[in-house]
Amino acid sequence: MKKWLLHKVPPAEVERLSTALKVSPLVASILVNRGLGDLARAELFLNPKLAQLRDPFEIPNIKTGAERVLLAKERGEKVLIYGDYDVDGVTGTAILVHTCKFLGLDVAHYIPHRYGEGYSLSLESVRKIEALGVKLIVTVDCGIASAKEVAEANRLGMAVVVTDHHNLPQELPPAVAVVNPKMISGEHPSKYLAGAGVAFKFAWALLKTAGVRDAVFLTSLLDLAALGTLADVVPLTDENRILAVGGLSLINERKRVGLKSLAEAASLRDKITVNNVYFALSPRLNAAGRLEHASHSLELLLTDDPEQAKKLAQGLNRINIRRQDIGVGIKEEVFAQLSAAYVAEHKLIVLSGQNWHPGVIGIIASQVVDAYSRPTVLIGINEGVGRGSARSVDGVNIFALLDSCRDLFLDFGGHEGAAGFSIAADNIPELKRRLKIKVEELIGPEQLLPTVEIDAELSPSQVSLGLVRELSRLAPFGEDNAEPLLLLRGMRLTERKKVGKGGKHLKARFERDGVTLETIGFGFGEIADSLVFQQPYDLAVNLESNEYNGFESVQLSLNDLREEK
Repeated sequence: MKKWLLHKVPPAEVERLSTALKVSPLVASILVNRGLGDLARAELFLNPKLAQLRDPFEIPNIKTGAERVLLAKERGEKVLIYGDYDVDGVTGTAILVHTCKFLGLDVAHYIPHRYGEGYSLSLESVRKIEALGVKLIVTVDCGIASAKEVAEANRLGMAVVVTDHHNLPQELPPAVAVVNPKMISGEHPSKYLAGAGVAFKFAWALLKTAGVRDAVFLTSLLDLAALGTLADVVPLTDENRILAVGGLSLINERKRVGLKSLAEAASLRDKITVNNVYFALSPRLNAAGRLEHASHSLELLLTDDPEQAKKLAQGLNRINIRRQDIGVGIKEEVFAQLSAAYVAEHKLIVLSGQNWHPGVIGIIASQVVDAYSRPTVLIGINEGVGRGSARSVDGVNIFALLDSCRDLFLDFGGHEGAAGFSIAADNIPELKRRLKIKVEELIGPEQLLPTVEIDAELSPSQVSLGLVRELSRLAPFGEDNAEPLLLLRGMRLTERKKVGKGGKHLKARFERDGVTLETIGFGFGEIADSLVFQQPYDLAVNLESNEYNGFESVQLSLNDLREEK
């Protein structure tokens, strides 16, 4: 069962916005639903332009950080860019390495090993870096919670500039400058930048501080900023939206040889869409850090050599295939344990297994959440130590839930929607016992009922390619800007068939008021035979265009359906 929620908006507000922006009432109602009823904000959302990016110096401490980097150039000091191992960290690192080279600095880079060194700065990595003769470390997408490690760098004679976007800890690190947009007081369009977005702003600040007015170079970094922004699932509003739109356009120019080669390795020959970034480019860039080392991905984004780029991209593709193969086996093992009875009895799913690879269990935990609408914790046990990945549903703070068991963990971190930890294998039964008790206090049954949030209702006669194109003005879709979900009531089933491997999907036609519409329901094959011809159904759908034999038509992508109410 799913709970359907149809958003209602005041007709007068819709008419005002529709008239002022010259958009359909449907699009105007979606904008109002999403908190964009203000004319200026709605205009900016529909027409994002790079000129609307705010001055980087509005982020606290960014000028001090930029001045320290340029002082390193003046002194001839070696600078090291230290990034996280995910796509956001790797793209942000590439942004600052390219910028430092452009400005003539002696620059190196360092990405920690996910399993050997762990997230962010470590005492071990700081000591390694000091031995390289580095005098200034600039972090990317990490460092905000590394007070002890920054203090150690200072003790060893190295200055540190932290650039990060994660939540602020109680104790800030003793860096020359802590550059984090969450330090901006009040609301601000930069506040929810990803790590790559912060790196882009820092690169801009460096150029401005150095007196360099090279807009061509700065805009050449937008593809990297967009990749990191989209991969890190930050809200696709305000400045993140501007970076994503501008960066996607640049990605499609395929000027960066590394991304061009990666797209070819992923068989992306047509226009690269946001979904291609989510499901083709990002997984390949992430795969290296999950199974081997993220430096492979960084080298791809730094190289100007087409042959090297091709070789690196093909290598990332092979690693990603290996990640998928590993994931298939673990997924089968996980889902085999999830009987209907087990799911019904558990508000929280906690499973562990021997030799489950820590680089893939987070992905599988997300798949369990999607399938069963339960917060999920998966733990892979290797040599007596469990590494856990947790994912949650809307409204359930998985970090707070696991924090109640912090004393059991060897290492622990995360946020409301996702968390990770390591734990002695002997403590896993106690973890499961405590979580089972705690979850009863924190989670009510209504929180486990998935909600289908519908933007607006439309009639079959409104469905057209023109409407599909108008809705595309709201793209790119992602966090806090979901693809519009629309309601069609009382649609009678006229045709249905299973399609895809094993009949996994449903292709169906529905009719009302003389209008027949074609739908595709991915993963709906199992209910195909239970659908009744001429029965009226309510459909929750996304509108898409479908091209076949040179002709374009509207296709409805089925999100959910129910008997007419």
